[in-house]
Amino acid sequence: MAMLGTGGAVELARPLTRLVARIIDGAILILVSLIPVLVGLYDLDDFTDEPLGLSLALTAVGLAYEVALVATRGQTLGKMAMKIKIIRASDGLLPGWDMSTVRWLVPAVPGLVGLAFSLGLVELLSLVVYLSLTWDKVRQGWHDKAAKTLVIKVLPDSAGPIREGRL
Repeated sequence: MAMLGTGGAVELARPLTRLVARIIDGAILILVSLIPVLVGLYDLDDFTDEPLGLSLALTAVGLAYEVALVATRGQTLGKMAMKIKIIRASDGLLPGWDMSTVRWLVPAVPGLVGLAFSLGLVELLSLVVYLSLTWDKVRQGWHDKAAKTLVIKVLPDSAGPIREGRL
């Protein structure tokens, strides 16, 4: 359990649940990114010959998917499947566009500043960002801390549509 800035209590999502949600989201992003190749709009060689283009395309798809869904629903498709949600730690409202963008940027920044070609450093830094939630008392990863968000379990009594960002 964690306390919101408003005094309300929420049940935190478990790290394993968050990991499974991230795996689901990763699979969805891979499938969405491959659609142009699968329908024949692009030859896979177009992307493998230009790794920067592929990286930028995947970054754009990931940004649109993660930020838009978290800002407007508090959940990606993976989080919906695992019944967890991202909220502002201060008041339990949806994170909104600014916090969602910050939350997405923290694990993405190393790749965006050119460390992608440094023999796995990006993957290592991103992994540490996500693993950091395992040693935090309120299960906040560094991306959650930067955005001032919590990832909570969606309880059956709060499963209805989100109205005005409230749980």
